[in-house]
Amino acid sequence: MTIRSVGKAACAALLGAALLAGMQSAASAEEATAAEATVTEATAAEAAREEKEARPLTPLPVDDSPGPVAAEENYRADGLGYEDESLSVRIETMRAYDTEIMLAYVKVADPSQIRTAMAARYGSRKEAKPRVMAERVNSVFCVNGDFFSYRPTGYLVRQGILYRDKVDPDYDILIIDDKGDFHILKDPTEEAVKAFEGTIVNTFNFGPALVMDGEKVLPVKMMDSGSAKPTQRMAACQTGPLSYLFVATEGPENKGSVGLTLEQMVELCASLGVEQAYNLDGGSSSAMLLNLEKLNALSTRKIRPICDILYFATLIPAEEDAL
Repeated sequence: MTIRSVGKAACAALLGAALLAGMQSAASAEEATAAEATVTEATAAEAAREEKEARPLTPLPVDDSPGPVAAEENYRADGLGYEDESLSVRIETMRAYDTEIMLAYVKVADPSQIRTAMAARYGSRKEAKPRVMAERVNSVFCVNGDFFSYRPTGYLVRQGILYRDKVDPDYDILIIDDKGDFHILKDPTEEAVKAFEGTIVNTFNFGPALVMDGEKVLPVKMMDSGSAKPTQRMAACQTGPLSYLFVATEGPENKGSVGLTLEQMVELCASLGVEQAYNLDGGSSSAMLLNLEKLNALSTRKIRPICDILYFATLIPAEEDAL
């Protein structure tokens, strides 16, 4: 081999190495650029999340106006929950007393998110299906109320307005105050209502009381002949500050379920560790809706028109959530 041929081979080798190094360097640069872009995107997403969490949450007015429209993407895909910075709803199921039971855990950022709605103006006997009322007020989650129009008595306050001042000792009163706390007046009197220290936002006149201050209320007050019969039941419970649990049981009309008596509802709610538990209207009036869809006792396909709902609204309008 001549010196000239060796030189050519060396040059070719050097050139190839240089090209390879250049290609590797370019690839490394592209990888570095991609990595930087990923970090930038992650940082931007984190900043957006932190900005969302830091934005002030404005309480809703205490009146009969609807809540904001909730962002659809905040509902769980399986239809069993909702989550944003102001409102959390989690649906679970269990079985007890040979009956299917649905539990709805709700937590809010502000007491104004606990609201009520009527089927029509007070004084009307008009009824509506729960979904109709829920849609009108932009409810995220709701349950049936106490069917107040069925009776002429009771101390009735809805969204801060006193509509009826006829305390009935036969019907325990659930008071929801401006802090979002539940207070139960057992065997209520006018004096007990007047002595209440706090601002009343909503009341329910049905009952009876099931759990008060963490203690079972036994013997349970028998409201009528149906109290001792197993049936569909609905209980509104408070578990802590701005934290709630709603318990809906199936009834004998639902295949595979027997239903619960009031005594069994006492035992069930107490076993779930609630601070306060109050029996709402049950039977075919029992309704639990998330995103306008009824969740409980679906096997009968029966949805009864009622006169009121207790509902929860978000503080974050859908258009803001998209920002």
